Amino acid sequence: MLRDIAERMTELVMDRFAASEARFTLDETRDAETLYQRFAFLRALLDSESFQVALAEVLRRPHTAWEVRGEWVRPGAGLRADSHVLRQLSRGGARTAWEAGPISSLPALMERRQTEATHDTPPNRFVKYALEHWRQVLGDIDRGLSLSEPSPATLRGRREVALVMGQIDEVLHHDLFSMIGPLARFPADDQVLHKREGYRDIFRAYVEFELAARLSWSREADTYGAGQRDVATLYEYWAFIQLADMIAELVGKTFDMTPLLRVHSSGLNVVLRSGVETVLRGEVERNGRLMLVELCFNRTYGAGGALAGSWTRPMRPDYSLHITRAEDERASFEPVVLHFDAKYRVDFVKELFGSDSDLGNEEADGATTTGRLSRGGAVRSDLLKMHAYRDAIRRTAGAYVLYPGGDAELDRRPFTEYHELLPGLGAFVLRPTDMGTASGTMALQRFLTDVFDHVATRLTDHERGRFWLGEVYGRPVATTFGSGLEVPPPETSVLLGYVKSREHWSWIMRRKTYNVRTEERTGGVRSDAALLQSQLLLLYCPELEQLALARIVSDAERISRESMKATGYPKPSSDYWCVQLSFITRADWAADLSASRIARHVGELGLARGAPLRVSWGSLRALSSD
Repeated sequence: MLRDIAERMTELVMDRFAASEARFTLDETRDAETLYQRFAFLRALLDSESFQVALAEVLRRPHTAWEVRGEWVRPGAGLRADSHVLRQLSRGGARTAWEAGPISSLPALMERRQTEATHDTPPNRFVKYALEHWRQVLGDIDRGLSLSEPSPATLRGRREVALVMGQIDEVLHHDLFSMIGPLARFPADDQVLHKREGYRDIFRAYVEFELAARLSWSREADTYGAGQRDVATLYEYWAFIQLADMIAELVGKTFDMTPLLRVHSSGLNVVLRSGVETVLRGEVERNGRLMLVELCFNRTYGAGGALAGSWTRPMRPDYSLHITRAEDERASFEPVVLHFDAKYRVDFVKELFGSDSDLGNEEADGATTTGRLSRGGAVRSDLLKMHAYRDAIRRTAGAYVLYPGGDAELDRRPFTEYHELLPGLGAFVLRPTDMGTASGTMALQRFLTDVFDHVATRLTDHERGRFWLGEVYGRPVATTFGSGLEVPPPETSVLLGYVKSREHWSWIMRRKTYNVRTEERTGGVRSDAALLQSQLLLLYCPELEQLALARIVSDAERISRESMKATGYPKPSSDYWCVQLSFITRADWAADLSASRIARHVGELGLARGAPLRVSWGSLRALSSD
């Protein structure tokens, strides 16, 4: 896990900052467990297949430079004819006679140049420097362990440190390094170290270790401590990096992860710390909807928050995914929030959800009933925490556990409250591997993809439910028309909405949505057309001879043909503008009207059958008296 974090942060450091020097300073007051964990990271780095292959490549095909060396000889010593020799023949200075030669005299001494290959180059000096530096670090760790209280961990650590030091010494005794001098300048800008195979891997390993060594390992409550909590905290940080990379890949853009690095007087530090909020942002477009995606680390949802807070007590999930309207998205929609918690101690999904026979009762002290779990520990309380996140934090549509378990339920679908993906609860395996790609990535990525598609689909029941919750509880709408009025004023604008068939009528009633053609088609309109801002909508279906009166309660949103088909719309032919409706149960307002009469009136105006038409309530009432 530490390797993966260091790799990701190293990419960011090398991309954003030009490091001219990086030195590791060991604090010998650290405890033996912490020193041993640092050694374990360095050993894993040096023993990794990629590093061993890189080192073998450097030893097999070291970087070579060509040096020109000169010596002064008499003209008769034999010289290769080139431009340098010709220039010497014509120069002034001490000369000697050349009897019977083509010229009268020759220089007394001439410089003979030879080009020789050398391996004493900055890239090779850096490789030697890195190996010597790591050996020094191992020596410092060994000295730090020797100052700790004797224990089995200390003795084992010193034995293993000595073994790795011996391996480095064996490499340093290679003939290549015997002819290489010390490194005079840190070659951060050397193109060989950045591009050449073998060298770039060693350079990357050096930067990774330096960055990993600068992670805070103190025993403060909000950072690392040795032992089990240390690994659990590291898993929390590691899972955030993995989640960020997955979402960035789905968004199609790289997250700006510079908020994870802060420049302090002591150098660059990673600021992923418990209790400190970190936010990564990106935009994604799905099904014509442009969404802003925010991945938050340790965001606190305060009690009483009106929009995204907790309505009970403050809560702080490990990670929160906010999906809201992007700045360039014209149509507004209710935000969606998902929460994730990293649980290093969970091994099996059954520990979270139990079996169908479990009643779900928890003891007061957190212990579980006999036979409830496959191993000890009240980890099923994590499921209750997911319920708390989903139920207490406003706008939350789902809460999920990330755990490194080894069970076979990688493809288990999350629990859903209704028939759609959200709202829901669940758990996903996310486990580090030696290969670098986390186990469980595919299942979690597939779920995140489904979430983006779900939020981007305008006509889901989930979106309608969120909209009406906001209407009823969040922002009461002052309605112009309701049961208290006997009849709308004559100047009230009314959109006459044509319904083409029984299936179309059923779709509108079920979705509480009305659609009109986009401007590319005959009879289509723009999204900002005045008729879509009408105060009332009168639906008429000549086939069924039915009418329905409603209010338009949303802006027009463009829905693709594919999305319309997915909602059950009968035979969609292109994209549509859709508006949401609130039906008015006042049958007496339109008692004198008929669907066939309205259809004839539209035809009398010279409009195509089914074309949308905006009229006043007064003219509509006059039509009923004809």
